[in-house]
Amino acid sequence: MIDNVIETLQFNCTTCPSECLLTVEIERDANGAVVEVRSVTGNNCPRGDKFAHQELTCPMRVLTTTVAVSGGDEALLPVRTAEAIPLELHAQAMALIRGLVVNAPIRMGDIVLENLLNTGINLIASMDINPA
Repeated sequence: MIDNVIETLQFNCTTCPSECLLTVEIERDANGAVVEVRSVTGNNCPRGDKFAHQELTCPMRVLTTTVAVSGGDEALLPVRTAEAIPLELHAQAMALIRGLVVNAPIRMGDIVLENLLNTGINLIASMDINPA
């Protein structure tokens, strides 16, 4: 039987401008998967602890990209997810988004795609596009 490995990591928390340097002790199984976050130090607020746990068990990021525009004064529309989605879904989301074409006019904040990959998170426009 192979024992789990205890490892110490250091990375910055990105939840606020302080960017605390976190020292995190984790336990990994034989496959390298994180079994447990044992301790988090270096955080100046509770958000650092939550961030460390989230980052090591299911990292989340806001996805930003562009989609094609039909009939607009711009060829591409910058878009983003309204909230962070699991990082492991980004490639699948990009494959889906790559085929999207939106029709002008579009206003910043408009929903471009509802419930992206059944996450409950919408893909929204990040700027206005007027008709050509």
